[in-house]
Amino acid sequence: MELDRTDKEILRLLHLKGRLPVVELAKRVNLTTSPCSERVKRLEKEGFITGYHAELSPEKLGVDVQVFIHIRLDQSSFSIFEKFAKAVEDMPEVEECYSLSGDFDTMIKIRVKDMKAYQAFMSRKLGTLPGVIQTRSEVVIEEHKTGFGVNPELLTLL
Repeated sequence: MELDRTDKEILRLLHLKGRLPVVELAKRVNLTTSPCSERVKRLEKEGFITGYHAELSPEKLGVDVQVFIHIRLDQSSFSIFEKFAKAVEDMPEVEECYSLSGDFDTMIKIRVKDMKAYQAFMSRKLGTLPGVIQTRSEVVIEEHKTGFGVNPELLTLL
């Protein structure tokens, strides 16, 4: 399915403010309510919109320490990647997990309340994950640009 300019603008606006009422959304994209609502439903059905989320404040929740942890896995068994990925799914501290090319096999982003919680995570949780043979951690000092899914401005390049 091809996205036209109106579809892209709907995606951009919903990304910025997912709770935007359809009436307001329709006004902003110069449509009446019914066609705008139909477009949103189509974008959901076609998988362009995969969900709606509330953005939570890490500071208010007391979990504003972020750490990127690069991990090398024991590659003697290919299934170790699947086992590792499955194990981190059950860890609430892990926000993101990626398989990588390069010196490390995977990377996770965790969020904890302080360095003591980070140390506890490293010793009590990460150390028990299957296949972990080496780690390198990088603590985030300051965020300069963050995102929530695909940046809708990327749509202008497509």
